[in-house]
Amino acid sequence: MNDKALEWLRQWEHAINAADFAAARFLFSPDVISFGTLAGATTGVDELETRQWRKVWPTLKDFRFDNPLILVTGEPASSAIIVSRWHSKGKTVDGGWYDRKGRATLLLKLENNLLLCCHSHLSMDHGIPPLQSNSSNQRI
Repeated sequence: MNDKALEWLRQWEHAINAADFAAARFLFSPDVISFGTLAGATTGVDELETRQWRKVWPTLKDFRFDNPLILVTGEPASSAIIVSRWHSKGKTVDGGWYDRKGRATLLLKLENNLLLCCHSHLSMDHGIPPLQSNSSNQRI
């Protein structure tokens, strides 16, 4: 199950970097509940995609989970909890790039022989740089 969970994580990284919303939806339960860096709490994959993914993914590159910790639960193994740091580059409104870093907690469940995310929580670290490379106070 650890290998399956890590494979799931790498597939989601690829979907995020490609802004491939259809591929990402395939990895999530239709009833997923989430907290995001922008949207706050969302219910369902439609709301998660609309309020979080579509607003954030086009503004980043090089998204990667760092050294994920995976806890497999259930008998037989039927779920996995993933805790990980992540990093990417975020685009500023003036065309520059800045380092984005944060943390994630994901709950994956085996449903009909598919590993699906039923809860995700991603948040950025405090003190993320402004959207503009110069002196704006706007943040993403």
